[in-house]
Amino acid sequence: MNSTTTKRTAVLSACLVAVLAAGLGTWAVVGGAPQESTAAQGRTHHATAPVTKGDLTDSKVFAGTLGYGAPTGVPGAASGTVTWLPEPGQVVEQDQPLYAVDERPVRAMYGTTPLWRTLEYGDKGADVRQLNEDLAALGYDVSVDEVFGKRTLAAVKRWQRDRGLERTGTITANDVVFVDGAVRVDSVVAKLGQPAAGDVLEVTSTKRVVNASVSQTDAERLPVGAKVRVRINGGGAPVDGEVVDAETSEADGDGKTVVTTIAFDAGDRQLPAAASVQVEAPGQTATDVLSVPVQALAAGGRGGEYSVEVVRRDGTTKRVRVEVGLVADGRAAVTGAVHEGDEVVVPS
Repeated sequence: MNSTTTKRTAVLSACLVAVLAAGLGTWAVVGGAPQESTAAQGRTHHATAPVTKGDLTDSKVFAGTLGYGAPTGVPGAASGTVTWLPEPGQVVEQDQPLYAVDERPVRAMYGTTPLWRTLEYGDKGADVRQLNEDLAALGYDVSVDEVFGKRTLAAVKRWQRDRGLERTGTITANDVVFVDGAVRVDSVVAKLGQPAAGDVLEVTSTKRVVNASVSQTDAERLPVGAKVRVRINGGGAPVDGEVVDAETSEADGDGKTVVTTIAFDAGDRQLPAAASVQVEAPGQTATDVLSVPVQALAAGGRGGEYSVEVVRRDGTTKRVRVEVGLVADGRAAVTGAVHEGDEVVVPS
């Protein structure tokens, strides 16, 4: 037996002994070869459970909270004094005001490229493309490309006219701020009457997500892209989720934690404003294996051996040595002289 196998056997034995010693079924100590029970012993009434065959997955449940994800700042790039701010919790969609400077609304437009320059006739680039996409989505006649041409110029002027603005034909930070889709105001940073400098708002996505803080060891079960199951407030049907972000942060005391963000689709389900969440993350899976309840295992003998009491047709029992594999959900995968459908003794 090599060192890796010896270590794995020692760890498994320690885990099972701990489970059994915790009151989950320590009922016999095996010392040597499997033995037959006496007829008198065998006919004693026992609680039993069948040996089943199927997949066994080592899942772990983590505590999480329902939220909207990490907030991001909205820079106050407009020049002037802040005269209006939204309320926390307010949802701001395309072409709606995010804040106002000198009583002029600064509107939300969708895009991932910040407005780093004045957009005007003749410009080209990704920022121009997203402006054209916004204008097209609002019903204006533009070419959805990276060129600020005549059609874009005409559309910008019409957009400005429709909103009571001076028809300059240019777009500046006094007019719009690009955000990545509809946003929810998480907190208000700026104050009325002060210059629009630094971040004026903290916003999040409008989509509900789950955040779970886990240890770095447990984070191995929750890498970005991992599929999980989410249960809101510990009730109702679980829904499928996916880890979309994982960031390391300092924990209280020693060590660090990993804050994971999990996206999920609640469908038509009405979600509460705040809730606790259970996140079930699958681990290792043993496929098409025989398994018994952990309580059915008796520990003892040389080399961390285990056995089960198999009930025979006449009501007597036979002690059968088994090798234990994956342990999950209160069951243990076993190999040995046991078969699917056998009844094994499960001490109460």
